[in-house]
Amino acid sequence: MKILLIAGHGGTPYDSGAVGCGYTEAVETRRMANAVAPLLREHGFEVALYDQGKDAYKVVTQGGSLPLTGVGYVLEFHLNAAANDLSGNGVTTGTEIFVHTNEQGVKVEQAILRRIAALGFKNRGVKRSSGLAVLKHVFNRGVSHALVETCFIDDRDDMNLYGAKFDAIARAIADGVAEGFGVTVQEPEMEDDEMVEKKTVAIDGKDYTCSCIEKAGENYMRLRDLTQAGYGITYDARTQVPGIVAPMTRAQVLEAGDEVQAAIEKVQSACGLEEQTIEYLLKYRYGDDLVKKLAAAIDKLK
Repeated sequence: MKILLIAGHGGTPYDSGAVGCGYTEAVETRRMANAVAPLLREHGFEVALYDQGKDAYKVVTQGGSLPLTGVGYVLEFHLNAAANDLSGNGVTTGTEIFVHTNEQGVKVEQAILRRIAALGFKNRGVKRSSGLAVLKHVFNRGVSHALVETCFIDDRDDMNLYGAKFDAIARAIADGVAEGFGVTVQEPEMEDDEMVEKKTVAIDGKDYTCSCIEKAGENYMRLRDLTQAGYGITYDARTQVPGIVAPMTRAQVLEAGDEVQAAIEKVQSACGLEEQTIEYLLKYRYGDDLVKKLAAAIDKLK
């Protein structure tokens, strides 16, 4: 299926759309269209971006036409306004999607809304209209159209969440479209009402895929994902405090010099310790010093 993505406003003369909380609607609709496009392609859709130098509204209201040949679905991006909550009141005003009054099904739009709502936005539901110019033009050409009002540009809570979770919103939209059209898409993983996202994290200079929760622009990673990089995860049952043990393998110790290697061999020979026991000792942060001290103690006993 071919999907056309339209970014609202812009054009010449320039229409900024709504402005609020440091954001401009025409700028953000283009950011969102550009972010959603490759994600839809990942799901196997053919994607076309409407000319972002134009305002689709001006085109259709001035007698022009949109490039709908071969298009099976149209997504038009906007940001809502009129919440008048520039300071924030602790709750989001939310997300809604408009379809034509005579649109038969809204399975796709409901899937999009459900996934965006999982990020913390209020689900304002699917709404119907026959008066929106681009929507009407597209529907009259026999193509289903959805106008996504991502959130309210003049609601501080909405825009704080929007800024923190922009990439996740784009993913929610793309996944919702795919789900609605029958593509198998994994449900978002939730933990304590927060969405868990897979992100690439650099640990000791190497990239790993980790489960993260993003709050107020900060990423919080699951401790157990550190085991990929060789870290040990501990838990003190008495104090109920988790801990991290830095990785220390024999291979790393060997690179430190002959002194540590000699200590390892002395301790292993004198005590009859197996290789894995030595490796266990070396996993401690100061494991090499521990082994050298053991070797020194053995020398004193001779």
